[in-house]
This record gives sequence, C-alpha cells and structure tokens, in this order.
Amino acid sequence: MKLFWLFKDWFLFLLFYLTPLVYCFSLLRAEESSFDADFWTSRIVDFSVVDSNGSSQWIRGIILSADGKVLTLSNVFYGKTVKETKRWDFRPVQYLGWILREPEKDLLLVQVEGKSFSALRIVSKDSWPQRAGLEFFIPLPTPEEPRKIGKYKLKELPETDSQHLYFSGETAGVLLGSPVINEKDQTIGIVDGIDPQKELVRARLLSAPLEILDKADRLMEYAFWKENLDAIKQKGEQDPRLASSPYWINLWQSIQKSDIEKNADLILQLFPKSDVAWASAAANYLRISLLDKADFAIRKATSLNETDYHYPILFAQIMISRKEWNPAIDALLKAREDGALSKEIAYPLGICLNQIGQFERAVEELKSYVESRPRHVSAWLLMGEIFQKMQNWDKSVGAFMKAARLNPQSIRAWVGIAESYLALAKWEQASEAYTELSLLEPKNPSIWYNLGLVLLKMEQEKFARACFLRVVQLNPKDRDGWFNFGVLSQKVGERLVALDAYKKTIQIDPRFGMGWFNLGCLCQELHLFPEAIDAWHRAEENLPGDIRPLINLVFLENQLHDFNERDKDLTKIENLNPQLAHQIKYKIANSAH
Repeated sequence: MKLFWLFKDWFLFLLFYLTPLVYCFSLLRAEESSFDADFWTSRIVDFSVVDSNGSSQWIRGIILSADGKVLTLSNVFYGKTVKETKRWDFRPVQYLGWILREPEKDLLLVQVEGKSFSALRIVSKDSWPQRAGLEFFIPLPTPEEPRKIGKYKLKELPETDSQHLYFSGETAGVLLGSPVINEKDQTIGIVDGIDPQKELVRARLLSAPLEILDKADRLMEYAFWKENLDAIKQKGEQDPRLASSPYWINLWQSIQKSDIEKNADLILQLFPKSDVAWASAAANYLRISLLDKADFAIRKATSLNETDYHYPILFAQIMISRKEWNPAIDALLKAREDGALSKEIAYPLGICLNQIGQFERAVEELKSYVESRPRHVSAWLLMGEIFQKMQNWDKSVGAFMKAARLNPQSIRAWVGIAESYLALAKWEQASEAYTELSLLEPKNPSIWYNLGLVLLKMEQEKFARACFLRVVQLNPKDRDGWFNFGVLSQKVGERLVALDAYKKTIQIDPRFGMGWFNLGCLCQELHLFPEAIDAWHRAEENLPGDIRPLINLVFLENQLHDFNERDKDLTKIENLNPQLAHQIKYKIANSAH
C-alpha cells in the first residue's frame, strides 16, 4: 500500500516508498574466539538419522521460525529414523516429525520442540551485496567448546546452475544442511554437497520469502476441512453396500472433473436414501467447484441425518466458497452444538464473523483457536488485521509480531506491523518494519516509498532521498517518487538534479499542479524567469482554488516590470481574496519606494 502525506510548506508535497537502512546485524568473523556462538546455537539443530541398513549420519537443519520449524535436506533426512536431536550447544531438542516436503527442491520442513529458538535471517537474493560479498561462513560442529566457524571463498565453476553456488575451503567437519552465511549475516543457502578431494562445498540457494513456510501454514489451515472430509469418507467405508460399489471407489480416486461428477451422480442414483452418499457426493462436487450441486447434495444429506455434525461443517465450507457468510456462521454454530470441537470450529467462524463486520466476536473466536493452535500464522495475521479495523493498534502490533516470529518472512506480518506503528506515530519502529520489508521485497517501489516518508518524519532526509531515488530506479513512471526526490534534492542544493526530477514529474502527469508549482519555484531560484512564469501559470490551471501560484506570479512579474500581466493576475487574486490583494498592493507599493 502506498501512503500519501501532505506537507504544509509551499513547495513540499511528499509521498511514500522504501530504501534499505543500515543492516543492524553484526558481521561474522572468521576467528574462532570472536563470533557470537550464542547467536548460532539458537538457530541450528543437528539430527542423527539412521537408515534401514542401520547406517547413521549427522545432518544439520536451520531454524526458520521461533516455534521450531527447521529446514533441512529432504534426500538425506526423509524416510530415516531420527536417533538423536540437539542444538549446536548440545542441549537436547525433541523431534516431533516432518511437516512438508519439497522433493523437487530437495527441501524438508520439520518440527522440533525446545527452548529459546530464533530464526535465521533469510532475505531476497536482490538484497545480497554484489556477488554476495567476498567471504562466506559455515558453522562447524565440534565435540566440545570452543565451537568453530569456517571461512570460505566463492568458486566460479562452469557447471554452476542458478540454484547453487560453490565454495572453496576446508570440508572436514562440514555437515550437510549447514547454513552458508555472507558478510552481511544473511543466510544465502544450505550445504547440499561436499567434495573433500576438490575441497569444494556446494550450497543450495535460499531466497526469501520461502514458499515452504507459506505452504506449511496453508496445510494447517486446510487440515480442519480435510479431517471433516476424511470422517465423511470413513463413515461411507463402513457401509458395505456403498463401499463395495465401483462408483464409490472411482469417486474418491478419480482426478478428471468429468469422471468425478459422473461417479457422484451415479452414487446418488444407486443410494438415494443414504445420507453419507449425499454428503460424499457434496464433498466431491465441492472438489471440482460445482457449488450448486454441492449445496443441494449437502442439504439433502442433512435432511436425512440431522445429528451428524460433519454435515453442517461441510455445508459451511461450501457456503464460504460461495462467500455466503451468514449461512456459514449458522452452520458452524450448529456443528458446535452438535458436538464438534469448539476450538476447531473457532478459526473458520472467526473468518466469517470478520467478513460481516462482527469484529469483537471474531477476535474472541480467534483467541480461542490460537490457544490450541498457537503456530497457525494465518490466524495471528487475521487477528492483527481485525484489530486494525477496530483501530486497536497496540493489539494489532502484538498479533502481527506473533505472526512474524512464526514466519519472519511473512510480507503480511511486516506490512501489518509497519502500518500499525504508523498509526501510533512510532516512526522508528515503523522504519524498522519497512526495512525488513525492503530486504524481503527489494524490488517493490511502494515499500521504499513508504520508508522514505517515515524517514522524513524522523528528519532523516538524506536516507529519505535515497529511498525516493530507489523508487524511480525501480519504477521510472512513478510521479510521486520523482516529485519527492526533486523536493529533497532541492533542499540539499542539488538544483539541477531537482530540475530534472520535476520535469520528469510533469512529463508523467502534465496535470499535476504541485509539480508545476515546485518547478516554478526552482526556476525562479535559477533565474529562469520565463520558465518560472510558464510553470506557475500551469500550476494555476491545475490547482483550482489555490492562490499561491498567482501570488508568486504577481511578485515575479512586478520584479520583471511586466506590469500589465501583474495587474491581470492581481485582479484574479482580488476576485478570490480582496483582503489579500490589498495587502499585496500595499507591499508592492512599499517595495517601489
């Protein structure tokens, strides 16, 4: 979102986007004694895994969120038994299982439980320094203190692809899955290959925002609906006549839309009085987005069996797909009354209540939900957005902060944090949030623009000017970016740079009156008087009711002894504000003496 703030100064009219501030993380050192071991112990987990042959090996994972989501290599970890799990400082950690696998990228997301986890900093590739810096670092496991960190140089190889980088250095002790960190403390990848003979380490590149974290959150969101559908399917499997039908088997196994619809239709023809047949057909109609047929089928199932709470849940899912929020709310409340777990119902109920503007009730449902599902990022994000609608900015910051701790790469979380701090007029905290966003989406001009405006509030005009310069580099057609860059360039004495910026502003939007007005002011400073007069006339045309261009014209025309034009413009002022016109005449008369 792009913000617009109007400044009161006559030639200041500043608007909003982003530029990176100085990174606030300390630089890694190669020496064993100088790097921050505690920083890394809370961000690295090591696993001892055993395959079916009894062979064991250690593999490392990097912590992506404060709740213990760990990223590691799928081909080394998946399908093996975890024998031991520990942090880098040897503290034990409980392994809970894997969450999501991306075999095409050889990545696996697993869940662990432990104390004092912190997320490693992963940013967009566009935020890396050029060539990702000169030196890179990999934390090395050791059997005892002191722990070490190895230093590596980038190695250019012809076989390097877009997904990998190679590094030269000592390979002894390097674990697969270890993070590779550049000079800015940014995790740019994880080790997925080691060649001891050539002393090469290969790293799979990582770039925020990592899609695997968003996928994991969507899986959690879908789990409620999936469990309900599985319960309906399981109920059908318990009916021998229904389960033995080839149409039943094909119904759940078919992939093509036409096959799913055909088998659902045939099931209903064969079992017209079976509530579970109707519910199963409804679930599969929903699967292929035949919402009218799904609606009819689930209503029929409910009429045949009014006590099974799985049916109103499915009905609610269909209504949500149709954006019919009130029927969905009624269905979810009925399911809760009929025995469905109250806290599981709370999240979809919170979504629906938010849609109809019942924010207080929505918040209460979401609070109930996160008590049992504290790792669900989307629930915290939704709660933060509802608090924003209620203008409860402190609580919105708290909810978005929780989401950001669970997923430090969540764009929605950092946008919510920034907007909430803006509403609280906490400029420094807002600038920090926009800086995080600039590292995650460095090519988003709106972020740089908003950061620029926040920096202006902090009187950091030098950094603000850099932000607006970044805006126009990313989007040369951004009128407001050019205008603000021009204003700040003019203030620091870069008049020719400002002149070019103002000209670009009015080329993009010839009807932008403030652009013409500021151009006129600058041309007057540069003694380009005809250009100043022309610019102020254009400003007058495009700023209806604004008397400032006429005032400037009158004084400049008087200075140039163009009394005919001066008097014409003075008459215009007199028609708009007789008292002001009288004051201007008096001042002109005095200046003549």
